[in-house]
Amino acid sequence: MKIERSRITGKGQVQVPAKIRKAINAEIGDELAFMVDERGEVKVKLVKKRKISEFAGVLRKRRKYVQRDKERQLTKTRVAERVAREHEQQ
Repeated sequence: MKIERSRITGKGQVQVPAKIRKAINAEIGDELAFMVDERGEVKVKLVKKRKISEFAGVLRKRRKYVQRDKERQLTKTRVAERVAREHEQQ
């Protein structure tokens, strides 16, 4: 187990010693998650930054933009067709 020390600044900041950063493979932009257990012991976990390319394909593709007037007309047509079908079934 490696033990290194660091001081808390007046702004509440802590510098992670270089040996620790190297040991955990921390890079600029990574985050540290601080966890306190019921005994008051603090654990620190590295949260790696994610590249934007990792999110490719996560979101659905956008629909082609339809102008508002065309969208309204399409909606009216669909509603009219549905009402006509319901009326035929009666």
